Amino acid sequence: MQVKLKPCKIQGHVCAPSSKSMMIRAIAAAVLCTEKTTIKNFADCNDTKAAINIAKSLGAEIETNKNEIQIISKKINKITTLHCGESALCARIFAPVVSLFSDEFEISGEKSLLKRNISDLLQALNLLGLDCDDKKYLPVKIKGKIKSGKIKIDGNAGSQTLSGLLTALPLCENNSVIDVENLKSKPYIDLTISVLEKFGIKIINENYKRFFIAGNQKYKACTINIEGDWSGVSCLFAAAAIGGEISVENLNIKSKQADVAMLDVLRLCGADINIENDKITVKKNQLRAFSFDASDCPDLFAAIVALAANCNGRSIIKGALRLKNKESDRAKILQQEFAKLNIKIELKDDEMYIFGGNINHATVNSHNDHRIAMALAVASINSNGSVIVENAECVAKSYPDFWEDFFNASH
Repeated sequence: MQVKLKPCKIQGHVCAPSSKSMMIRAIAAAVLCTEKTTIKNFADCNDTKAAINIAKSLGAEIETNKNEIQIISKKINKITTLHCGESALCARIFAPVVSLFSDEFEISGEKSLLKRNISDLLQALNLLGLDCDDKKYLPVKIKGKIKSGKIKIDGNAGSQTLSGLLTALPLCENNSVIDVENLKSKPYIDLTISVLEKFGIKIINENYKRFFIAGNQKYKACTINIEGDWSGVSCLFAAAAIGGEISVENLNIKSKQADVAMLDVLRLCGADINIENDKITVKKNQLRAFSFDASDCPDLFAAIVALAANCNGRSIIKGALRLKNKESDRAKILQQEFAKLNIKIELKDDEMYIFGGNINHATVNSHNDHRIAMALAVASINSNGSVIVENAECVAKSYPDFWEDFFNASH
């Protein structure tokens, strides 16, 4: 699918899509309950559909009613295949969960997920008594059942594997301790722990370096409301800062989501921000180059690059090494595609340098990466002609209504 974009002004009002990160965590927890869990304001994107399909394969009954779903999981089935679609989070959250109940299963996926390194997950599972294929990429076979224990893991690849362990280990017979070095994306661990707390699970976090997980805990059914997704609307906020004004509702300013940090980026670059209850309004002002550390919020990178491309001078974003194992090699793809738009990007170790300038018309490609597609849309706002985005349909992974919301705000 191609989308043709023209230079425009931004003026609009949007309701933020629901957070797929929070939704997937809630689904995994709901599967481990024995009574009905209600999830309100659920996210209807491809990644959460993958999580719902996993829940069904595990035996959960799922009912949909308007803007909420009910999950009833009376008995968990043994499964032979954990199919995760394109969601790396589903693989890392549900693999430890499935290993509580299945003696042998295969983790599979499709498209971009088959190219993403999951060795961090397999190494952690090996330490907890499982026998995993000696591979880096899906599909992989897992044998055995997860056991409690005291282990040390490297969090440099991100926080998803730790989130999966924190979800599963409370159901093991004995207590567990996880020591973590170099943990990245710490706010996502806060999000995981906050979701688990709603289901009655207690985790002790010692400065993100050691986690105590008591065994023999019970998941208790609850009603949980899914917050608006700061990751998804980051590009809309960048668009407003560049080309006009936008108001976004359904956002929690005190959210545990890592990408609430987009507000810090907007302040650094000079955008006007107004916060009123759950509504955030961002308005264009004179943009200036900035420096920002995105190590804990790598999903913001693409939106920040589109913003920096419109700032005067050189902007610096730290955390570029976090982008190698995303839906694409995101740092290199951003460099490649923005070069077509006449924007220079340099990569040096963990830093990305973006040189603001005049944006040319061009045909660009998302490389089937939803974050890239949305960032290229933002880049079109101040271009000197049409920008054509190829493989634009990939936004369905996280934000199916993105193009509709973007065009509705374009004038």
